[in-house]
Amino acid sequence: MGNFQMVIQDDSAELTDALLTTRRYSDSQIEAQATQLLRELWQNREQIWGWSPTDATIVIDPAKGLELLGYDFFLEEELATYDSDQGHVQVAGVINRDTKRVHLSKRFPMSVLSFTAAHELGHAVLHEISGSLHRDRPLNGESIARDPIEREADKFATFFLMPAKLVKARFIELFGTESFVLTEDSAFALTCDSLSKLKKKHKTRRDISRLLAGTKSYGGRNVYSLADQFRVSVEAIAIRLEELSLIQDPAARS
Repeated sequence: MGNFQMVIQDDSAELTDALLTTRRYSDSQIEAQATQLLRELWQNREQIWGWSPTDATIVIDPAKGLELLGYDFFLEEELATYDSDQGHVQVAGVINRDTKRVHLSKRFPMSVLSFTAAHELGHAVLHEISGSLHRDRPLNGESIARDPIEREADKFATFFLMPAKLVKARFIELFGTESFVLTEDSAFALTCDSLSKLKKKHKTRRDISRLLAGTKSYGGRNVYSLADQFRVSVEAIAIRLEELSLIQDPAARS
């Protein structure tokens, strides 16, 4: 690990975000690429994992996706730092297209590791990286990069880690609806509190989305939260629930 960190630090001045490809992708094209890779992982799961997982979330594994594309995947104790407008930033992930290697830093929470790995997977699928190295800051899916190439990798990560059909299916399984509406019954099922009290504490759609994304109980039963099922942050899955129109805005019913 020490030798790798030294290489990154020595080359840090040349670690730019320049890419060779000029092609841009629409969100639907990116989603199609992510879906196809997930399909390949599922169809080849016995060969890849050595057994046949029946839970579809098992195959949502960026490391296995990278391996399927011929990349080696490594977890390091830490990578290097670089200077940005926000000061010193710890590198969370590095992709080397020349040697087909991806390195991730273990210094970050699992949700950050997962999203950063999926982001690097997005680069591997979508982009030809200029030079040998491309480094990324910690990512968790809670915001989308402004740079178009980084945005594409972020969107790929979102579509790969939280595929629409599976998120919808798990949401319906947990909450019994594909369009969650706050009522007296649903408020009590979610918080064991009245609708009026819930609305005082949680005023916005995002507040409700976070509750649904992270809850470990609903309707008096213990559940495996959506954030845990998909191994992402509560905020990331909350945003995804809104993108998929699974939650009605409580303000619209006030």
